Amino acid sequence: MTQLGEFRKFPRRASIALLGAAVVAAGSTTETAATTTPRPITISWSRCKEARALQCGRLSVPLDTTNPGKETISLALVRAKARIPKQRLGVLFVNPGGPGGSAVDFAQQIADSDLITNIRDRYDIVGWDPRGVARSSPVRCLANDDYTRFYGADPTPDNPAETAELIAVSKLFVAGCVKRNGVLLQHVSTADTVADMERIRVALGEDKVSLLGFSYGTYLGSRYADRYPNRVGRFVLDGVLDPAVGADDRVRLQAAGFERDLTDFLKTCGRSTCTFPQSGETPVVAFDRLMARFETTPMEVRTSTRRAPLGKSVFRKIGPGEAMTGVLAALYNVEAGWPRLRDALNAVGRGDGRGLLALFDLYADRDSNGVYGNVSDSNAAVNCSDLPSDHEFADYERLAKELDSKFPHFGAFAAYSALLCAYWPTGGPPPKAVRAVGAPPILLVGTTRDPATPYVWATAVQKELGNAALLTYDGDGHTAFLTGNRCVGKVVEAYLLAGTLPAPGTVCDA
Repeated sequence: MTQLGEFRKFPRRASIALLGAAVVAAGSTTETAATTTPRPITISWSRCKEARALQCGRLSVPLDTTNPGKETISLALVRAKARIPKQRLGVLFVNPGGPGGSAVDFAQQIADSDLITNIRDRYDIVGWDPRGVARSSPVRCLANDDYTRFYGADPTPDNPAETAELIAVSKLFVAGCVKRNGVLLQHVSTADTVADMERIRVALGEDKVSLLGFSYGTYLGSRYADRYPNRVGRFVLDGVLDPAVGADDRVRLQAAGFERDLTDFLKTCGRSTCTFPQSGETPVVAFDRLMARFETTPMEVRTSTRRAPLGKSVFRKIGPGEAMTGVLAALYNVEAGWPRLRDALNAVGRGDGRGLLALFDLYADRDSNGVYGNVSDSNAAVNCSDLPSDHEFADYERLAKELDSKFPHFGAFAAYSALLCAYWPTGGPPPKAVRAVGAPPILLVGTTRDPATPYVWATAVQKELGNAALLTYDGDGHTAFLTGNRCVGKVVEAYLLAGTLPAPGTVCDA
């Protein structure tokens, strides 16, 4: 079973090797012991081992942001200083999405990309792993082998045995989170991370900070602007998440978005590109046949890992959970994901599941050694802490039936993706619109056919903020700036470098 969410992204440009929240390997060192917060707040910087031109640092912050005491946790940060110091405009926070994405990895990757060459000259680029993520006191919920069972549960159960297994792995996951993380689990919400953002600003000695945030990163940005409006510099929010939308409505809109994108993907299948349909089959019928095969008979795939003895193969299975998760991963990005999904389905038609399994691994944050990162752990911890959730399986079953009739591929899948929150020990406050009264104008970027953060969320947040500008990207996929679209890039650059906002109604074509 996997979680469907606004945080999932797919590599967009090979020149960046950009990985989104669901696919970044944590590579972290676990830190759970409490330390004493230094006074005054400071960050200890040193050269990064992985990227010597950048600075890596750590900052101690209170475990309980609402009642700071002795217990602290440590946040990992990275900084790429402005290349033209005399023209420096300040600090630009970056966040790739999530919850669960490593902004340390993202900042290291994007700092050397051609997407932000001019921006990089004028800003210090700063990324940090939010609390509970990767190198910042990461949340871990299961032993590594148990993740295979967790992801392997049928995400759309249609008999008592499958239902029982889905409930069992969900409870196993949550019980592991509670047992392994203790009090930390109560302090990893978005509100806690917003408080951390402010402490990072203070530690950097900046009067204001700017932000380039994607997907869940837009949620962090809008919440920060709402809480600290006088500390906002220039905020770009791409792939906008609407804070006023509740859990069930998020699921409804995302189910619709991914269903539409799958339909659009299958419409692109021609005889020369899609070979998985058999004679006389339409691509839709052929796709359904392949997915039904995984439902009845999981496909065995021969793979290898560096953990296996030399020359030994590792056999893995693709069931409905792995199959649909792999499809989902590819739909996030039309440029890179759709061709890769096409190749994977063609290979499945020939009896080769390695391509689809690789897509699953990308989404599940499983590395070449067979080790799972903590993306799903931190994602669940934050999402389930941010909003109130239903606590009866019947509620999720009811929503699944409602959505399955409208969106046969992703309706039930989306509804059950939030089941972990039914068993979570804590919940969050009701959703609330952001206003950011007193903040300068914010630039919102919305993609018309974004499956994960629907365009309607961007238009809604523009109305909530009142003085925000909206740039529309008429295209498919999740977020716009990272596609490398020249029009979008120019608008974002003009805003970050000169404060110039696009005219109302500005549209960039794919």
